[in-house]
Amino acid sequence: MKSDSLEPPKSRNARFIPFFLILVVAVAIGLVIRHYTDKPKEAVGGTWEVYFSDVYGGELAPDVPNTLDKRLVEKLGTAKTQIDGALYDLDSNPVATALINAHNRGVKVRIYTENTNAGEDEIKRLHSAGIPVRDDGDNDGYMHHKFFVVDKRYVWTGSYNTTYNGAYRNNNNVLWFDSVRLASNFSNEFHNIYSSEENGNVSDAAVPYPQVELSDGTQIFTYFSPKSDTISPILQEINSAVKSIQFMAFSFTHDSIGNAMRDRFQNGILVEGIFEEKQVNNIGSEYESFVKDRIPVIVDQSEGTMHHKVILIDNRTVITGSYNFSKNAEKRNSENLLIIKRNEKLGQAYLDEYNRVKRSISH
Repeated sequence: MKSDSLEPPKSRNARFIPFFLILVVAVAIGLVIRHYTDKPKEAVGGTWEVYFSDVYGGELAPDVPNTLDKRLVEKLGTAKTQIDGALYDLDSNPVATALINAHNRGVKVRIYTENTNAGEDEIKRLHSAGIPVRDDGDNDGYMHHKFFVVDKRYVWTGSYNTTYNGAYRNNNNVLWFDSVRLASNFSNEFHNIYSSEENGNVSDAAVPYPQVELSDGTQIFTYFSPKSDTISPILQEINSAVKSIQFMAFSFTHDSIGNAMRDRFQNGILVEGIFEEKQVNNIGSEYESFVKDRIPVIVDQSEGTMHHKVILIDNRTVITGSYNFSKNAEKRNSENLLIIKRNEKLGQAYLDEYNRVKRSISH
């Protein structure tokens, strides 16, 4: 029987094309939704802010808003009188330019850096602009800080090195505080290391304000290694856990910290964490011991580096800073470590980051 239609029948390919287009659009929408739901979640309080690096689409860095280097440039742009920076590494052109701009408008800028990175082009730019830059010389350990003090009032610190990779390829966290007392702690540390050549490497181990309380009740405990006892307070917080311990560790080789976490796990506390792939095979890594004890840990294998140094206790206490969980961080390097308590909003922000990194590994 002949068809009354004058149009030829559609081929299978023709019928398939609309379905294929719908599928492509659906996948694209899914990727966009996944990207925006998995973006790092910042959090802001009255006197504190926390930011995490957005490593999605690293090659599109200039088009990514609110990256760590852009956040830092914004903060440096507010300086009126003084900027002191202790930086393990500086190869970020935007950050160096922000420091030079501050210097040119009359702000007193001083930088202290790690000797092995003192030859970076951006450090040379600072020298050429007239900004005083010192380094730690041929020191046994690393000058591993990553902090700024602005106008003796604001503190920027965390795991973020001021480099392109630090902002766009590696997972990092940064805290910004508005606290004169906390700034006094970091200013004191800066003075100790910056003036070490003048005072014969003798530095004051005392922290002016060991416990700082912000207006919202947040408590901040400040430690600087190798002068301070950094291990005892970390162990105290781990041993105090009643519900959970989550960690993100670039380097984790300190047996005392590992043993404390394993003990809590054996006592029924949830312990889980993320290790950086580049470090798990290093001598002394706690990774194999955790796996052996069946503690749920995973390895980040992303193209960049999982550079966090974070322990989260009961979703309320955050341990973070430049401080890797290692003997070198405790005994040899110049490091800063913050233990931040009584701030559920901040704890939730770090838990969100932990879950975000965890999801990115599972995909």
